[in-house]
Amino acid sequence: MKYSLRFSLFIEIIINLMNLTKSHIDILRAIQADATLTLEQLAEIASISHTTLWRRMKELEANNIIRSRVTILNPEETGHTICAFVYVNIVSHDTKHRSLFEKLVEVTPEIMQCFSITGPNDYILNIRVKDMKVYEALLMDTILAHPSVASASSNIALREHKFTTALPI
Repeated sequence: MKYSLRFSLFIEIIINLMNLTKSHIDILRAIQADATLTLEQLAEIASISHTTLWRRMKELEANNIIRSRVTILNPEETGHTICAFVYVNIVSHDTKHRSLFEKLVEVTPEIMQCFSITGPNDYILNIRVKDMKVYEALLMDTILAHPSVASASSNIALREHKFTTALPI
C-alpha cells in the first residue's frame, strides 16, 4: 500500500517518538493481521527470539500500544444488519451534560463507537442493531429521551465497502 510522502514521514516521526524498533513494527503488523499467531510464529516473523518477543509484547501492552486482543464478529452473520451513524447534540457543553451523555454511551451495548467531533454536531455514534424496530426504540426511548440530549439525526448505512481495524504502521 502506498502512502503520500507527508503521511509516511508522519508515521516515521510517530514511530521514532515511541521508540519502536523494526521488530516492534513487524510484531504489530503481524498481530493486526492475525491475533491468533503463536509466540513462536511471531518470533519467526519478527526475526527475534521467543524471550525477546515476550518482552516486546509486554512493553507494547504496558505502553498501551496494544490496547486489547479481541475476536471480531461478522455483524451480518450475528443478525446485526442495521448500521446507523447518529449525530448527537447535547443540551449544554458543561461537564455535567457531557459526563451524563458519555455515561449513557458506556452502558449502551448497541453503541459500538462514540466520537466527540467538530462541526455542527457534538458527537457521532456508530450503532449496530438487529432491525429498524430495535433502532427506533433505541433512538427514541434511550438516546432522545436522555436528559443531556438536545437533538439527534441519523444516517443508515446501505452497504459496508471497507472495514479494518489495522492501523497503517
